[in-house]
Amino acid sequence: MRYRLDVAYHGAGFHGWQKQPGLRTVQGELELWLARLLGGTSEVTLVGAGRTDAGVHANVMPTHFNRDEPVDPDALLHRLKVALPEDLKALCLHRVADSFHARYSANSRRYVYRIRLGHWPFDRDREWQIHDALDTAVLKACATATIGEHDFRGFCLSESLRENNRCTVTESTWHQDGPLLTYTIRADRFLHEMVRLLMGTFIAAGRGRWGAERVTEILTSGRSGLCGDAAPPHALTLEEVCYPAGVGEPGDFD
Repeated sequence: MRYRLDVAYHGAGFHGWQKQPGLRTVQGELELWLARLLGGTSEVTLVGAGRTDAGVHANVMPTHFNRDEPVDPDALLHRLKVALPEDLKALCLHRVADSFHARYSANSRRYVYRIRLGHWPFDRDREWQIHDALDTAVLKACATATIGEHDFRGFCLSESLRENNRCTVTESTWHQDGPLLTYTIRADRFLHEMVRLLMGTFIAAGRGRWGAERVTEILTSGRSGLCGDAAPPHALTLEEVCYPAGVGEPGDFD
């Protein structure tokens, strides 16, 4: 039987999502507590909807795990909420169809990057505070250039490149509220450090280092050396993972 577990976490205390020997990760922490609470001799293997980098937050990360023995979702969810550390929270838990896959069943993901113009003593763990003036028109032009299907190999760490590096971006927008700048990007998939490399390139353009056409040049050439430095991870949050209607919902099982 397959179960879907959605969680949220503050990324500062984790070395990313994916389990790594000797390091505290979200996947490792969850698998540890699930094994303790479920008991038995079989290990619990958790599959997430994505692999957030070290320091990146998630307001929702859907996951799934399999279990031969029936699980009482309500009881297990309650125990998880009590047991999990303060920087990790279980949101919901229910049985799903065996065909549901937290990662491959998803049809879009939405990330948000937050920037504050100037210094503010609060929210420093969730914002990139920048003291330079930024050309917001250039930032918006950079964002628009990513819309559509492109090969994003130039916005990915070389060691993480895949055979297929094409992503379809359906939303790439900036919103300003006083000193707060919020960038939102939605796509069917994301490459390793893609959003942070995009943001670093955007901000360099907004500072006048180059024009918005640099984004198109990188998308066309695939030359990662043309990117700006990867933006800090602590201002990036996975906000939403979407599935086709009815997929992964309670009652979606035989």
